[in-house]
Amino acid sequence: MTESEKKSKSGRRTLVLLIVLFSAPIVLAYYINQHLQKTGNFKTKNYGELIVPPRPLIDVELQKYPSGIFNFSNIHGKWVLVYFGSAECDKKCEETLYKMRQSRLAQGEELNRINRVYISRDGKPAASLVKILSAHPGMIVAYGNSLNAGSLFRQFSKDGEKDADLYLVDPLGNLMISYPPGFEAKGLVKDLTHLLKASQIG
Repeated sequence: MTESEKKSKSGRRTLVLLIVLFSAPIVLAYYINQHLQKTGNFKTKNYGELIVPPRPLIDVELQKYPSGIFNFSNIHGKWVLVYFGSAECDKKCEETLYKMRQSRLAQGEELNRINRVYISRDGKPAASLVKILSAHPGMIVAYGNSLNAGSLFRQFSKDGEKDADLYLVDPLGNLMISYPPGFEAKGLVKDLTHLLKASQIG
């Protein structure tokens, strides 16, 4: 084989590798969603309503607590558990945050592939929320008003109404699954375990 042929062959290999690397996340996301549609919610019962098709999120700029700016595009590359609440945190809110934390911790060595986000729809976190957040280190907290936070919330909800207690966004920034009020943490744990095992993205 001549030097020219060797270079040509090497170039083709490099091109194929680049195509595979760039297309793999898209193909995998498609496969996961197709698999879930056929098997039904990761082979679990009554957990995680699949969003079909996955809903790409459009960035809406919010304030990050205690400082900075928050956009979903800044945390692409990880699975994200999202909770919409208010500046105050009642008992139901506290219970959901606990489920989010424990479900992430249950993933063991894989836990760093998951982010948790709390979004206040009516302004900066109040003292009650700040106190509760002290038990949830690592949670990203963002806030806005009825215009910007409301605009983001409408991308998650149906008809602008809160129809789920928790949402899961994939590493590509697509809204993928919602969890109903009163969902059980063990169902979320199973769903996350299955996703992390099946996916190489995030």
